[in-house]
Amino acid sequence: MDVTTLKKQLAQGTVAPLYLILGTETALQDSALAAFDQLLTADAKTMDYARLDMSTATIAELLDEVSSMPFYGERRVVIAKDPVFLTGNGAKTQSKEAIAALADYFAQPSPTTTLVLSAPYEKLDERRKATKQLRKNAVLVDAQQIRSEVVNSQVLKVIQGQGYTIAPATLELLVRKTEANYSTIIAQLPKLYLGAYPGKEITAPLVQDLVPETLTDNVFAVTDALTHQHFAAATRAFQELLANGEQPLLLNALLLSQFRLLVQVKILGHKGLNQNAIAKELSVHPFRVKLALRSAQAWPLPTLIASYSELVHNEELYKSSQPDPVTLFLRVVHGLQKTRG
Repeated sequence: MDVTTLKKQLAQGTVAPLYLILGTETALQDSALAAFDQLLTADAKTMDYARLDMSTATIAELLDEVSSMPFYGERRVVIAKDPVFLTGNGAKTQSKEAIAALADYFAQPSPTTTLVLSAPYEKLDERRKATKQLRKNAVLVDAQQIRSEVVNSQVLKVIQGQGYTIAPATLELLVRKTEANYSTIIAQLPKLYLGAYPGKEITAPLVQDLVPETLTDNVFAVTDALTHQHFAAATRAFQELLANGEQPLLLNALLLSQFRLLVQVKILGHKGLNQNAIAKELSVHPFRVKLALRSAQAWPLPTLIASYSELVHNEELYKSSQPDPVTLFLRVVHGLQKTRG
């Protein structure tokens, strides 16, 4: 089930003895765990609530917690975070005997304890008996990474659920500035809500002022300036990044990634693929594809390929010597100045 369904069930009093929250999306993991935190009153939490970090705690400690009887109410809540022993990488962190004992518990979980395993992984080691018993008896809560093509709609749902509004263009700006990372966006929302109060409209100036610039976003500004033939502005922006201590090799790598995308969308666009089809083909957020398609229109394909090749050559130079980064960047600029289409 998804986290929204989980919250509804818990609010209605439908609580199972065993849950597995599986997935790498931090915001979904945190949201699900917060729902379990609300199952107990403040007084009950002092005696009937436990949270263990299983990267350091032992299974014996976990079994002791889940086997204890509730003191205040009808159930205990035990959160077991990072059960690395259920993955292929963490089999040796706990003894075989301990894992076998936990598998037996998964087969017959205590009806007076709600055990929640928070597993921030893409998958578990399905060969293990403990994993099989967990899969068989636990309620699975999906916390896998939000796919890039649905980030916008999911974020909009969260914002509207809090009674706020955001224009489509502003939402796109927010997604771009956070590199379409759902958890990063969710972490930025509280200060945007505060800034938007009492009107409850999240505006572009708010996003621009309150959401920090990422390095990728700053490098995109360089590419965007080149696209609009603002070559002097692009050069100044590149020099400012260097002055701020950014490594030339890293800046070149980000430029290389962006020009690779320009070449790819140009080619796929010529083949008749639309924005969503290109995004799916390249596993790239649709908004990034939208920006790339717009930028790619400014240049013929041979020019984009030549610029990409120049950046590849620059990368080789950075790795083998210590060239002047501005000089290498200007070579790319001069190549773009020659052709415009």
